[in-house]
Amino acid sequence: MATLSLRMRDDLKRKVQSLAEHQGVSLNNFINSIVAASVAQEETMQFFRGRLRDIDLAALEKRVLKFMQQSRGGSEPTPEELRRLMGSDTAKL
Repeated sequence: MATLSLRMRDDLKRKVQSLAEHQGVSLNNFINSIVAASVAQEETMQFFRGRLRDIDLAALEKRVLKFMQQSRGGSEPTPEELRRLMGSDTAKL
């Protein structure tokens, strides 16, 4: 496993440390997970760029619109419903 020395602004480190503590993980694990998520996101975007490179965009738009027409409508959840669904940590909603 590689070791990396990282320079970071003091205020940013404090914020990142606080987020890591809130999630119950070490700063090292938190930073590793953020980097891994960023790499996965870029790899996913590259995959879809490759898949969509030669696609007929007009045909794709028609398919998407057809799919969207089949979606069911509904109302937006109320803040109280969101609080209930997300648990007690959402008192600030």
